Formats: sequence, C-alpha cells, structure tokens
Amino acid sequence: MKKNITKLGARENEFLLTFSGTDRNIFTLREAAGFWGSSHNARIAIHRLIAKGWLAPIEKGKYLIIPLEAGPSRKWTEDAAIIASALVQPAVIAYWSAIRHWNWTEQIPRIVYVQTTKRKFTPRRTIFGVQYDIITVNKKKLFGMVKEWRNGKSFYVTDREKTLIDCADDVDRAGSIEELSKAVKASAKEISWTKLEAYAERFPNGAVKKRLGFLFEALAPTLAEEGKAVLAKWQTNLSAGVSPLVPSVAQSGRIIRRWRILVNVRV
Repeated sequence: MKKNITKLGARENEFLLTFSGTDRNIFTLREAAGFWGSSHNARIAIHRLIAKGWLAPIEKGKYLIIPLEAGPSRKWTEDAAIIASALVQPAVIAYWSAIRHWNWTEQIPRIVYVQTTKRKFTPRRTIFGVQYDIITVNKKKLFGMVKEWRNGKSFYVTDREKTLIDCADDVDRAGSIEELSKAVKASAKEISWTKLEAYAERFPNGAVKKRLGFLFEALAPTLAEEGKAVLAKWQTNLSAGVSPLVPSVAQSGRIIRRWRILVNVRV
C-alpha cells in the first residue's frame, strides 16, 4: 500500500523538522517525550508517523526519520555507520569495518563492527538487512578515534593506526589474516609510525607488536627508516612467550623467533 507522504499535521511537521535539524536523523523515545509532553503522547505520535511512512524503528525505543527524498514508496536505508552510532554510546566503527573505511580492502564487510565500553543486552542485530556486532572492550582499549562525516551526519571510526592495533589484537574481526595483511601493506606509507608506536605501548596485549612486526617485515620490506626503527625497537621489548599469528586456528606451524610468533597460517 502506497504511503501518503503529504498528510502531516502541524505538530507532526514541527516534530520531524526539530529532530531532522540535528546532525543525525535518529531519536529516542525519551527525546520524543520531551517534545510531546509525555511518553504516552510520544508513543501515539510515533505510531502514527510510522503508519504514515515517516519513521522506522531501528531498535526498541529508537527511531529513524525517513526523509522526503525516499519518495512515495517510503523505502530508505540510512548509512550503516550512522545507524551503528545510534545503537550504543560511545560507539566507534572498528576492525574490518574500519579497514574498509580507510580503503585498505576492496571487500565489503558482511558485518558492521562497533566498538564500545558499554554492555549491550543484544550485541548482535540486523537492521535493514545489515548485521551489526557491538563489541564491548575494556576502557584501556577505547582510544585512537576520529570524527568523520557522511551526508552531513557524523560518526566515529578508529584512526588508521588504531585500526591496525585492533585488528592485530582480534584477527578474526579484521575479516581474516588476508584482510589484515592487505591492511598492513596498504597502510605502510600512510600511517604515523610515531603514533603507531605510542598506541602499541599503551595497548594491553603484547601480541599486537609481534603480529604487526612480523607482517610489516614480511609484507612491506621497503619501509621508511622511521618504520624500520620502530620495528627494531619493538624487537627489544617483546612480551614473553610465543603468540600465534591467528589464535582461532590450529596451533601448529613454524616459529619466527625474532618476533616470538607462531606462523600457523599462510601469509
């Protein structure tokens, strides 16, 4: 059934304009209640606007405003990064999704990874056909992010250096060792080695240095002198023990003692 996109009351129109005026077009029931005077009134208004095709629920108590450009069909899919930012706060696009953001892979990730310090009752959900995984991390791991914009709306994503750190920390969420390898090769001339070194020092997982050090040395042999100096410094203070390149696969393969790394997959 075709929705009527012109039949809006004056207060409904004012409500939509109020929340569309922010840098996001997603709002909560609590925010709507402030406009309509009570949660009861807000629920009635929201239900009516959903029926008219002006709103779409994205999760319990959160709604997306469908813009006029959606046309009479009222079909609309908001940018995944903007929806992800509305699911939890703080919210940072990370891992494989960040690799894609920095154009280090041609693959389109099947999952949108969102990093946060908050616990989410339902950490995995599908919205408008897109899967979102909300990853709760220790506060010590949530740093190194930048604010980006799409279509006038903002979101946060891990910066280039933190993206490498996170993906070396959790190789599976990098998409695969192949995706991490592509990111390492593509990033070698783009990153700040000073920043990468500082991030690795503060990150609470010593395996990160081992994995990144091995991959940079193996895949980017023509590193700048600054990069070579950082890798040499890392080798002097590696954490004890041997770490697997990919923790989730069989723990067998050759050991590269200079990096204390078990190469248990083909690179």
